Amino acid sequence: MMASDNISYQKVSIKYGILVGLAHIVYFLLMRIFGLLHIVELSFLSGIFLIIGICVAIAKFKNARGGDINYFQGLAIGATTGVVSSTVLGLFLVVFISTIDSAYLANLQASSLFPESLSTLALFVLTIIYGSWPGFWLAFIAMQWFKKADHTMPERI
Repeated sequence: MMASDNISYQKVSIKYGILVGLAHIVYFLLMRIFGLLHIVELSFLSGIFLIIGICVAIAKFKNARGGDINYFQGLAIGATTGVVSSTVLGLFLVVFISTIDSAYLANLQASSLFPESLSTLALFVLTIIYGSWPGFWLAFIAMQWFKKADHTMPERI
């Protein structure tokens, strides 16, 4: 049995999901330090971390398996990475709003992106949804590249 047989897409997804979640938190804290939390739209730029995390997770899994990855494993990596990262961020936001800055929730309620009745629980659930569904779609897009045996660009004709 090869060591690569011990690599599961779940372990890779959870690892990179946690790393992406931590990147989201660092980005959020930097926005706070620089006084940019009131610009809610900037928070969507952190989606770049999800794109990078999913691509790196799929590549690491594929490399660990000797270049062997099936399409559904790639989709599962993306979806799971999205769920884990957004859950980490959602838990952080609940703690942040509950203990550090409850005015942040009011700021979200005042934006046109969230309803005025937004609660902490609803924000937690929306955060997970906003990270999970894109995770699946990003993996679907990434797998168009990674499903190839050598995942290189095709030669020019």
